[in-house]
This record gives sequence, C-alpha cells and structure tokens, in this order.
Amino acid sequence: MRAGSDRIRGLSAVVTADSGYVAASTTWMPSGACQGEDPELFFPIGASGPALYQITAARAVCRRCAVTRMCLTYALETGQAGIWGGTTSEERQAMR
Repeated sequence: MRAGSDRIRGLSAVVTADSGYVAASTTWMPSGACQGEDPELFFPIGASGPALYQITAARAVCRRCAVTRMCLTYALETGQAGIWGGTTSEERQAMR
C-alpha cells in the first residue's frame, strides 16, 4: 500500500509544480480513457469491502489514460467526488 501512497504523492508534486495546466478548462476531458466507460465505475460507494474492486477497476482505466495529470489537477482544484486522475476523494483530500 505504501507504493501507491508514494505514487500519489509524486503525482501531487508534479501536478502542483506544473503551472501549464488550467484545471478550469475541460477541453482535455474528451481525451480521457474513461470516455465510453460506465460512469458508475468512478463513483464507488465507500472505500472498503466490495468498493475496493470498483476502485481498482477505475484505477486500471486511469493507468492507460493520456490526461491523468490534468484530470487529477481538475479534481484537486474543483473538489470533485469519485475517482479522478487515479485517486480517490480521500487521497485527494490528503494532498490538499
């Protein structure tokens, strides 16, 4: 589990250091690997038990995405719920 936390901290550092992102812009969204996926996948009910399978499946989609950093930045700046940029709401809360 520590490796995942280190990855998230690393993403957070990259995202906050890259001023080239304009999170308020959503022009990157159509390029997301999540397009065409069931939106319910990215909004698990809870963070344990059966929801862990859903979180893992959503992260698998995020891992193959070309706009993960922009997605994470957007979620951090706009306070989104669910899985964004391969992170849960709780993980993003810890980044703030």
